[in-house]
Amino acid sequence: MNARARFGAALGLVVLAGAGALLTSGRAWQTVTAPRPRPFADQVVDVSGRTLEPAVAALGVVALAGVVAVLATRGLARRIVGALLAATAVGLAWAAVAGMQAVSAARARSLVSDARTAAGLDPNRPPHVAVHAEWPALVLVCALAVLLAGLAIAVWGHRWIALSGKYEAPATARSANDSARSSASLWSDLDRGHDPTGEPGGSG
Repeated sequence: MNARARFGAALGLVVLAGAGALLTSGRAWQTVTAPRPRPFADQVVDVSGRTLEPAVAALGVVALAGVVAVLATRGLARRIVGALLAATAVGLAWAAVAGMQAVSAARARSLVSDARTAAGLDPNRPPHVAVHAEWPALVLVCALAVLLAGLAIAVWGHRWIALSGKYEAPATARSANDSARSSASLWSDLDRGHDPTGEPGGSG
């Protein structure tokens, strides 16, 4: 795999993982069922990852912003961005593992109160919490992808040329050469006694 392919693979991993973390954070990571005395029905609340672990969505945005930072930098600065992406991955993994743990009874009641109402909840029966571990596990996979890409950028990113440098430099060089040729032609016409500002085909 050449340098350009490694560069594209690293950026693609970060984009997919950052977007995946953002989308997954909106899913229901846990479901809280708070019992109420009969004849009232129990309160059932789906708690999203964004509510349970707000850092997941924030770090997903940071990962996506890191793609822009990698494209805009080179050398040591790009290696630093890669290290920051690796640190972002660690934060994502930490939040994912925390999301796999059922919330406490006190927080479960608080979540029900924020989403619905705490009125009528049975104080003698703790809420039941069901954990949907597949969503935080998916964030853990996204964190691993960001970690691999971040480490690759931190180690080899300084060797990957910036996209702007590859395509803008030849255009600048061509412009300079054209300007030099135009100046040489102008002086050559003056030496031969021709007026370079005159009309084509006109008399001297």
